Amino acid sequence: MEDGLILGYDLCEEYSRISCYRTGELEPIDVEFVKKGNPCVMKTVICKKRGADEWLIGQEAYMAALNGEGIMVDKLLRLAIKNGTATIEGTCYTAEQLLTIYLQMTLNYVFELYGQKTVRMIVMTMQTMDEVLLDMLDRCLQKLGVAKEAIHMLSHSECFAYFVLSQKKNMWSNLSALFDLTHEGLHYYEMGMSRNVHPMLVKVNHESLEEGFSLDILEQPSGKKLADSIMLSCAKRLLGKKTISGIYLSGMGMDHCQDWADDFLSYICGRRKVYYSQNLFAKGAVYAAVDHLQKGNTYPFVFVCEGRIPASVSMEVVERGTKKNLLIAPAGSSWYEARAVMDLIPDRSDKLVMRIVKIGERTGRKISIGLESFPPRPNKTTRLRVFVRFLSEEVMQVRIEDKGFGEFFPASDVVIEREFNLVKEAPSFNADKA
Repeated sequence: MEDGLILGYDLCEEYSRISCYRTGELEPIDVEFVKKGNPCVMKTVICKKRGADEWLIGQEAYMAALNGEGIMVDKLLRLAIKNGTATIEGTCYTAEQLLTIYLQMTLNYVFELYGQKTVRMIVMTMQTMDEVLLDMLDRCLQKLGVAKEAIHMLSHSECFAYFVLSQKKNMWSNLSALFDLTHEGLHYYEMGMSRNVHPMLVKVNHESLEEGFSLDILEQPSGKKLADSIMLSCAKRLLGKKTISGIYLSGMGMDHCQDWADDFLSYICGRRKVYYSQNLFAKGAVYAAVDHLQKGNTYPFVFVCEGRIPASVSMEVVERGTKKNLLIAPAGSSWYEARAVMDLIPDRSDKLVMRIVKIGERTGRKISIGLESFPPRPNKTTRLRVFVRFLSEEVMQVRIEDKGFGEFFPASDVVIEREFNLVKEAPSFNADKA
């Protein structure tokens, strides 16, 4: 391995966690932030000391604010998604500024711990893959000196898949399940394989459970009984008679669950292997980071989960007299990273046609964008620049600009922009013949 840290960073609203890969280790190492209590978690809060240009994060920030020594800002991710601000001692700070300080201080801690100041690869993972937040995180990390190509953003669903697939094969020969209980709610993930296609599909379903409860109820005996009852009910409903290879537990709520979840644990442990990993998503992010660095494909699968587009997008074009199918975005691509820019010259065509084929299906559909808005010109004298990007797993945005054609036909200011849902039902065609 070359120099530089390989990090998985699980950034959550209440707590954050970081795992690091070190050559020679069998699995990622959890970064410990404190000497006692829960060492591997850092509160996602920031605090400015009163009357001083000094910032604190985590538990120190929380305690300083509690003692009146500083002004604390929490809910940093919500603030980022809203592109909001916070006023501290008369100074207005943007969400991006606060997030940059938080990331810098946590990464500096890791740098000092490992005696290394370079990030070779970092995978950020989070519950909500919001474009505003992802863009902001990308900018923050680049400001801190991390190269853009060394930054990747993954959902918790995908990091769960990476974590499971990095275990022994008998742990994912059938379904794998995860109960993640945090201050932000109760979440259930289920991973399965589709082996009758090539490459194999890894499907992860994620459900935010309405039965989620505040972790504060675990402080009282009656609350513990209620929590155990809720978890047992969820397990029975979600697991049923399914064949499960392994069940995973994660999140602050599952820490010391043996002290309150007797019935739940008794049920899920029946003929099943059960594992607890509070830093499961951060470790999964590290495995993903290592995978990005490998020349070969360590995980020869197509992921179908949050963060990945569920269909391929292509276009039939003619290049140097030969018809070819131009693949714009393969199925299973990261929606955030799948972007394309093309220059096209229409040949007796008044529309742009793309093909969408959902994963696992032979039939698909065509979508078309009319070009009538552009200035009329002789055939093959209009150059179009086409930008394709995705706003989420399901929504694709296409932007077409008129670039004219040399000095004879100058570019206009006309722009066509359309959005399409990749999973929306529409008249189908045979993908092999269209």
